[in-house]
Amino acid sequence: MEDSLVRLAATLAREPWSELHLTHVVTHSDPPRAGVEGALERAAALAVDMGVGAIPHIVHGETVAGAVQDALKRWSCDVLMMGWYGDVDRTTVLSSTNRALTKALDVDTLIFKDKGFGGINRLLVPTGGGTHSLMGLEVSHHLAQAWQADMRAIRIARDPSCRPDDPILQRYLQQITDELRLQLRLLDIDADSEVIPSREVVAPIIDLAREDDLLVLGASNDWRQEEFLAGSIPDEIAYKAPCSVLMVRSRNPGSYRLSNIFWEHTIRLDLHPRDKWEAINQMVDVLVEEKQVPSSQRETVLAAAREREQKSSTSIGRETAIPHAPLPDLPGIIGALGICPDGVDFNGIHGDAVRYIFLLLTPQQNYRTYIPVLGQIAALMYTDETRSAILHCETPSELTALIKNQERLAAA
Repeated sequence: MEDSLVRLAATLAREPWSELHLTHVVTHSDPPRAGVEGALERAAALAVDMGVGAIPHIVHGETVAGAVQDALKRWSCDVLMMGWYGDVDRTTVLSSTNRALTKALDVDTLIFKDKGFGGINRLLVPTGGGTHSLMGLEVSHHLAQAWQADMRAIRIARDPSCRPDDPILQRYLQQITDELRLQLRLLDIDADSEVIPSREVVAPIIDLAREDDLLVLGASNDWRQEEFLAGSIPDEIAYKAPCSVLMVRSRNPGSYRLSNIFWEHTIRLDLHPRDKWEAINQMVDVLVEEKQVPSSQRETVLAAAREREQKSSTSIGRETAIPHAPLPDLPGIIGALGICPDGVDFNGIHGDAVRYIFLLLTPQQNYRTYIPVLGQIAALMYTDETRSAILHCETPSELTALIKNQERLAAA
């Protein structure tokens, strides 16, 4: 029954040198099942036929969560993918081993509800703009390219009245439309998008879904609070949708706090580049100067950052740009933060000068790791007051203290 799960996982793993670890857990309370080894070998052969290395495993542990945690570490896995075979109701959700795993494991998690997985003609991606939704957009884009399928991102604008002649509603719709287009552009995704005004969230999504869709949902932010799991909007949509559903939860954003990425030595407060290309050069040189990037790798990093910038501007508005360099075999995220008091033109869609540049170096093999960081930067730079405070910092230590304070406020 898990062929669809294996095919989906193999499609997502089609990167150079990627591999699947097909893992069956045996505990004292759940002894080995007849035919498991043969089923695992057959699943591995299915993945190999799709061009992906696959290794079958039977692992033993005291608990399923503990055994999977050990396996993730042992094989350095970036993503955990599971099937959902029960009903989507309160009793099943709260007792599910899969949901218990999502709370116990700090790793990107995909849960697949198979309602028929023949030919997928379209990926339908409702998004609310959070880190889970951003990862859902990235995963959907990858699948759409692999399947040569259409992709449609939708955002539901909640409004009690939905009066088309309401000027406040029209302004709200335009703001959300701009935000959705910006998110797609930042992720370098070319897809149809639509903002739909509605009194509620679930009904318009269900109305849009077709049987030959794959509906990709970002998890609700309350997944780690068990008493609020059942009945969340993603759960309700998954239950009512006429098509297969992929639920996406990015790893804990706290694992990539800005204060752990941008530190005193990689911050420059007074840069004066002539244009965005010189700005990127200066930011890369900061990382070389501070021994975060070997001098022998300067040109490689610079080429990656320039190639990404040439695809589309990384300006996100609010005087902020986030140039990005995906690099093979990078073990984590490296960042530099530059302040340009005079501003520099990043050719953004809003045309405003950029004063705040966040350069990110991220692992090419796990491109989703930077998504929580994008969300945190966008939240940090949202208000005029915060941007003004950053601009008036006189030392890098003042700026790092400001970032840490904003993180404390966000966590409170």
